[in-house]
Amino acid sequence: MKQYKNLEALLSGEPKASALFSQIPQYAREQIISKKGHVKSMDELEAYVHNVLRGDG
Repeated sequence: MKQYKNLEALLSGEPKASALFSQIPQYAREQIISKKGHVKSMDELEAYVHNVLRGDG
């Protein structure tokens, strides 16, 4: 899985990541943005989305 510099680079470089991010609720996007330095791959984004939506933020 490709690693990116940060969340912004991931969202710019991976259409699948951008699509996933745009489909989640605003509160979830805000929580993930607050951890943007730690989200550098599609796997990490999917894990954060799953945790945030499950309430484990």
